[in-house]
Amino acid sequence: MKSLFALLLLSALSIRVSAQDQIATFITEAQQFLEQKDYQQAQLSLQDAINEINNLMAGQVAEALPDEINGLVSDGEEATNTAGMGMIGGGMQISKSYRNPSKMENEAEVQIMANSPMLSAMNMYLGNPAMMGQGSKSVRVGTQRAILKTETQDFYDDNGATKQIRSTELQLPLNRTLITFNLRGFASEQEELAFAGKAGIEKIKPLLGE
Repeated sequence: MKSLFALLLLSALSIRVSAQDQIATFITEAQQFLEQKDYQQAQLSLQDAINEINNLMAGQVAEALPDEINGLVSDGEEATNTAGMGMIGGGMQISKSYRNPSKMENEAEVQIMANSPMLSAMNMYLGNPAMMGQGSKSVRVGTQRAILKTETQDFYDDNGATKQIRSTELQLPLNRTLITFNLRGFASEQEELAFAGKAGIEKIKPLLGE
């Protein structure tokens, strides 16, 4: 347990001072509960410390994602969620949305989930493509293998006119992180893969411990 305290304190020293104080408070609180043999409260305090560290990590990852990718611009509002992501060592979820200013139907969302329970299934599908459902296939984003599933859906413009557009889910599993691209209104699979390829995956991998 002491080694866990030391690891958390070391992590706290590497992040912003404003959050350091809160994290250190939670860790000190956990130590006090431990001395009182109140192990449940000690665990909860440690989880609070880990959630705070995850919040800071999530912020770093969100900021590292590009603000513009192949003409699609971020709305500047990244969403992060670390609450309720599991027991000690639980993960975090980050999402960032993009929109093409000249094509209403062309938009994308990048979702990043650390320690995702879906990782084992994704890697199993990549190892055995025959297990993929209809419309799914294995593709490559840079050097990473991914699963792409596309369907068509109706899009209605401001005048009420409708047309068919591509709606694609691209799931890219890393060692401990699942990155999902939800892509709408792209002209082709090549454009979708080009978008994913410019998302800076190699840049954010070290921030995720990959």
